[in-house]
Amino acid sequence: MRPDLLRDSWVIFVKEWREWSAASMMWLVLLTPVVVWGAVAPHLLGHLERGPLMVGVLLAGLPLVLSAILIAESLAGERERRTLETLLASRLSERAILLGKMSAAISLGWMLLLAGAIPVILQQWLAPPPGFESLTSATLLWGLLVVGAPCVVLAVAIGALIALYTPSARFALFLTTAFGSVLVLIAFGAVFWQPTGSGELLIDSLTLIGLAVLTLDVTLTALLLISARRERMIMIGG
Repeated sequence: MRPDLLRDSWVIFVKEWREWSAASMMWLVLLTPVVVWGAVAPHLLGHLERGPLMVGVLLAGLPLVLSAILIAESLAGERERRTLETLLASRLSERAILLGKMSAAISLGWMLLLAGAIPVILQQWLAPPPGFESLTSATLLWGLLVVGAPCVVLAVAIGALIALYTPSARFALFLTTAFGSVLVLIAFGAVFWQPTGSGELLIDSLTLIGLAVLTLDVTLTALLLISARRERMIMIGG
């Protein structure tokens, strides 16, 4: 990857975070449900047979869907407001703009994922809720790293693809929310396929899932970089 592409992507990354940082109410709306769910979910679902895994899936669900919605709004919304054309008229390349926006959305999704996981990990370390006694903090962190983080990247990539190929911001947000919800449902269904044996067996299974998702991440990101042309980014809804 060229140094100028990284530098220009960083410019867009900083721009996105400055805009989000100015919206203090947004942080309250984003963080409150994620942290509250992380605190209460182990007590609500931990007693079920697959409760701990259900908690992990639903815990990742909010950051996953929210980050996908953010990238869709960032691309399709700016296109409708005509501010994307201003960016494209600058020296910044289409790929730099796309990578910068995606990186910002991914980093926000990872932050929300961590914010929701901290209450679960603290409870697991201090006083494990019912059903969580057999899980270690290391297993929870491993699932967060190898499955949760790549799934956020996948959701953002899907949201960006939808935004590039959808005629309006409203329709892009609708489709992105629908696809994000489908991803969560698929992950929720996969919970019942997971092995019930030792912690090592669970870690191996999580690793395989993470590798599969990472492969999808690389494939979709490559497709996005190929699709990142000025005509594609502005002609729909233009």
